[in-house]
Amino acid sequence: DPPPPPGAPPPADDDSTSTPLTTALCDAGGGGESATALRTKITKKENDLSRERRAVFRGWLKNVFLGQALLSTGLSYVMATNPDALFGGFALYRNTANMDTSIQVLGFWWWWLFIVPSLRSRRPMGAEKKALDIAFLGTPAISLLSPVVTKDTGIIWFANLAVVAGAYGFAFLAGEEEDGGGGDDDDTKQPGWLKFVYKSLDFGSGRERGARQ
Repeated sequence: DPPPPPGAPPPADDDSTSTPLTTALCDAGGGGESATALRTKITKKENDLSRERRAVFRGWLKNVFLGQALLSTGLSYVMATNPDALFGGFALYRNTANMDTSIQVLGFWWWWLFIVPSLRSRRPMGAEKKALDIAFLGTPAISLLSPVVTKDTGIIWFANLAVVAGAYGFAFLAGEEEDGGGGDDDDTKQPGWLKFVYKSLDFGSGRERGARQ
């Protein structure tokens, strides 16, 4: 092919999988302190833009997870209080010993198995993330300990609800961090074991994975 005429723009890259240009790829370095400060600002804006794009892309998915949590809440309440309403028409349910009790137990465990994980899958930030981290640790403890006090599965279901509501109340009353994201600045105020637990929870969901360096 003949070379392009002088001053002509470079040909467009038809490869849709090409790596997007970033400051790190184009910057040759140097320039002193002022250039370093400028690079830091540009990199921060690029990271913010990347997070915003991911947030817009996942907006519909967050609504799906929220709807799943709401439906699971209603379903689990019926399972814990009146499983006959859902499964009474099935012969397996009627003919299996203690099947109703098993479903009632599953009903209050639904908080830890599906409801709180669905809310955490939205990857909230700030106070809501802290609330769901607390709820994810608190609901299994309540589900394990409450049967010692009462065998009423409906009461245990409401106990789990109280833990989740209390976690939200505590987190929002305690206030969000100044950066609004529950950043790592508050880690120095937490014991080591608690930081390890929260980091472990972040591995699966919760914090934006792309926000980490």
